[in-house]
Amino acid sequence: MRRKNWGALGCAAFVGAAVAFPAGMIFGGRDASPQNDGAGAQRDGASVKTNFRKVYSPKIHDDPYVQDRWRKVVEALEEQCRNTGEHCTEAKAARRSLGEKP
Repeated sequence: MRRKNWGALGCAAFVGAAVAFPAGMIFGGRDASPQNDGAGAQRDGASVKTNFRKVYSPKIHDDPYVQDRWRKVVEALEEQCRNTGEHCTEAKAARRSLGEKP
């Protein structure tokens, strides 16, 4: 093929992609069911049990992962208090913040 033909072919491919991509985005999702089936219930205030963490949620206190990590930090502070006598007031305050007795 000559250089002029390659340029025309490249231009046609670019124009075809520029038309096909938006058309695929518009027409491809019309018959698809919504993926977030629990989102409407949460906006109404009802709690929905999910199998995944809500990483971007501002309410992290009820997240089991966060609670577990916080409990490990509290245990490390208490161990430091037992071993060296340091950070005892912090350990007690941290345990109280968990809602558990020291």
